[in-house]
Amino acid sequence: MPSIRVMVVDDHPIVRQGVRSLLSNYADFEIAGEADSGSGALESAARLAPDVILLDIRMPGETGIEIVKKLRQAAPEAKVLMLTSFDDDEYVTGALRAGAHGYVLKNVSDEILASAIRAVYHGERVLSSQVMDRVIQHYVDEAYEASAVGLTEEERRILRLLAEGDSNAQIAADLYLSETTVKRKLQDIFDKLSVRSRAQAAAEAVRRKLI
Repeated sequence: MPSIRVMVVDDHPIVRQGVRSLLSNYADFEIAGEADSGSGALESAARLAPDVILLDIRMPGETGIEIVKKLRQAAPEAKVLMLTSFDDDEYVTGALRAGAHGYVLKNVSDEILASAIRAVYHGERVLSSQVMDRVIQHYVDEAYEASAVGLTEEERRILRLLAEGDSNAQIAADLYLSETTVKRKLQDIFDKLSVRSRAQAAAEAVRRKLI
C-alpha cells in the first residue's frame, strides 16, 4: 500500500517536530515536507505534491483560511486538514468554506489525528468532536435565517462568494453558471435583502448571519 504523503505547515518548530515524530509511528505515513508560513506552504505544495496538508489557522502574514483558497490552485489534488488550537466559529466555518476537508484541534490523541489524516486522504470530511456540535448549530441557524429571508441554497452560495470578494466571472466559474445567470440571481438576492449594491448585500448577509 502506498504511503500517504503529508506536509506539515506551522510556524512553531516544536509543533512540526511533534507531528513528524507522531507520524513516524505509522507505516502508512510519509512526511513529504514542511513549511513555517503561508507563502512557504504554497511553494512547497506546488513542488512536492503532498496528499494531505496539515495547516495551522493562525500564522504570520496570511491566515490559514486565505492559504486554503490559494492551495486549491497551487496543489489542487491535495487535501487540506486544519490542525490548530483555535476553535472559534469564524475560523472553523471560514476554513471549511475555503475548501478545507477537515478541522482538528491540536489536543486530539495521536490515534484520532492519524485517523483524520486517513479520512481526508480518502475524501471524507472530518471535525474534532469539540467543534462538531457548534458547527452543526451554526449551519442550522444560518439555514433558518436564509429560509426566513427566502434565499435558495444556490443564492446562499452566490452570496457567500460575493462576500468573499469574488467577481461575477469567478462566481460563474465556481458554480458552473453563466455570468448572465449570476447577474440575474444577484438582482434577486438584492431584492430579497432590500439592498442595492454588492457591498450592502455582503454587510446585510453578515448582519443576519446568512453566511
